This record gives sequence, C-alpha cells and structure tokens, in this order.
Amino acid sequence: MSAEAPVPVVVENVSYVYRTDVSDRQVLDDVSMQIAPGEIVILTGPSGSGKTTLITLIGALRAVQSGSVQVLGREILNAGERDRCRVRQQVGYIFQHHNLLDSLTVAQNVMMSLQLSQQKLSRKEQRQRVIEVLERVGLGEHVDKHPRALSGGQNQRAGIARALVTHPRLILADEPTASLDKESGRNVVDLIQELCREQGTSVALVTHDNRILDVADNIMHLEDGKIQTVSEAMATHSSRMLKLLNKHDPGAAQYLSAFALALTRVAMADSGIDDAERTMIRTVLNDSSKLSPGEVDLVMELALSQLRCRQQDGDGGSAVFSADQAQHFLDSLYAVAAADGEVSPEERVEIQNIARELGFPVDSGRL
Repeated sequence: MSAEAPVPVVVENVSYVYRTDVSDRQVLDDVSMQIAPGEIVILTGPSGSGKTTLITLIGALRAVQSGSVQVLGREILNAGERDRCRVRQQVGYIFQHHNLLDSLTVAQNVMMSLQLSQQKLSRKEQRQRVIEVLERVGLGEHVDKHPRALSGGQNQRAGIARALVTHPRLILADEPTASLDKESGRNVVDLIQELCREQGTSVALVTHDNRILDVADNIMHLEDGKIQTVSEAMATHSSRMLKLLNKHDPGAAQYLSAFALALTRVAMADSGIDDAERTMIRTVLNDSSKLSPGEVDLVMELALSQLRCRQQDGDGGSAVFSADQAQHFLDSLYAVAAADGEVSPEERVEIQNIARELGFPVDSGRL
C-alpha cells in the first residue's frame, strides 16, 4: 500500500469503557479490524454490543481511550479536537434518522455538508455538485422541496446525498434502513453500494437487518465487546437455537432435522434446487412444526449445507474440498475415534462411509 493511499481504517486493540458514578461498563474489549479501500464492511450484533461506539470512534465523534484508531492516515488516539475535526471533514455520515433540517430545502441541507467540508468551490460549483448528487439518488425533481414534503425513503436518500456530496473516502452508516420498510431499505442500501463503488469509497455500515448482508465484502459480528467472524457468530446462534428446540421438544427436533434433510435431498437430486422447491420445503416444514419462518429457514440452510459438502457422483463434478483439507478432515476423524484408546471396527466403517460421501480418497491402510 503506497503512502498516498493508506488503508482507510485500521483499528488495533481498542477498548472502551462507559464510566458512571455507579459503575463502569466495558463495551469494547481489545477490538481489532481493518477496512480496505473501496471495501463495504457490515457490523452486526445485538443491541448494546458496541457497534455504535466503534463506529463513532472511527468517525472521530468521540475520543479513543486505549488502543489505536487510524482513519485515512491519521491517528485518532490522543488527537486534539482540531485534528479530529479534520478527520470528520473527510468522512460521510449516514444515520438511522435522516436528521435533515425542515427549515431548509433538500438542496440546502445537502449543500451544508459541502460547505462544512471547506472544499474550495464557488457557489455555482457547489450548487452544480448538489444537483448532480441529488439527481443520482433519484431526487432531481425534489431539489427545492422541504423534507416534510418527501417520504421517509426519499429523505433517507437525501441523507445519502448529503454524505456523498463531498466525495469522501469513507462512509459511516449507522442503521440506515431501521426506519424504512423492506423495499425502501433495500433501495437505500443498493444505492449506497452502487455510488460507493463508483467513487471507490469505503463503507462501514451498522445494521440489525439481515436482509441486506449480501451487499457486504466483509461482515464483522460484535458481541460482548469482541469481534467475531461470521462463521463463529452463526455457529453460536445456530447451536443455541437447536439446543433450545431439543430441550423443549426433543422428539420434534430429531424428526424435523431428519425431515428437512430428506426433503432437501429430494429437491437436490437433479443437481439443483429452485425457488419453487425452496418454497414447497418451507411450506411443508412450517406445517410440520411450530417454528417461526426464520427458524425454518435456518433448519433448511443447515440441511442444504450438509448436502453441498458432498461430491457430485458420476457426472464429472469436482470435489468440494482440497487434498489438504480432505487429509486434515480424515486425520481429525481418526483422532476423535482414537480418543478413548482405540479405533473400533465400527468407527473405522463409519469413517470410510463419511469419506465416500464427501468424495475423499479411502485409505485402505487404515482399514
């Protein structure tokens, strides 16, 4: 990475504690992360997990207590208000609520961001850039209207225009779809993605909305003040849900697991599963259980994940796993089998069956 193009965000070993007269509450615990140039990173996690605290530290909206936060090549730790202000002038902010001033027109609200950035543009150039960005977000016909005359989705689009009009290298978005309906929220996120791709802008986006996770280049999950990978977070939540289901109705849990796998195997038998088959599986599982739609989707995906790991038979399909992964997989199976002192004949047979299902080479020397 050249000196002229530093990594937009580098967070290293950052901790943060909210202190009151009664107690201290640690919301960030030794957090480290990076956001690469042009990368869209989504931060997920339960309420109170530290997402907003982290994003406000990155945005120089609050002082860093410990660790290092480098934003656009500037260190925020121990930075004075003037230096933090310089960082803020290079960052675009999108909030859950658009925070537009009703006394100003849409164009004036967007222009205020441009004026605060202290970019050296004439009044005419400022107006031209404001109109261009408003047209880009689909508000070209509403330039001189006041926010109260627009819908919630339109006002959020104006908020995006306000963040992008300065051509920032970094956008920080805190729950930008929380106050919008499904369609408006999706449109807003697609717009953020499209415009930031065009400008090469990096994005850190906080959300609880699982429907928009597909726009991310990277997803980071914050829980109890620590960063988790997506796989770690999914494993934790899947395990909790399945344990809860098994605790309350073990018979139903076992049946549902086998049922979902069998339905999915049939749908996948012709080497694919289409939307109609997915819908039918959801309908059957909904009718056969008391699970919520989200829980049914999880059971479906768990069944699908098992099938995706299997090699296609006899049709020229290639193995899902590399040779090194296959060897590590088999070595681990044998290690588990030998943990009680020996590998029984039954365990050997089961390992060989698993190897064949996954397309791994069968090791006759271990039979």
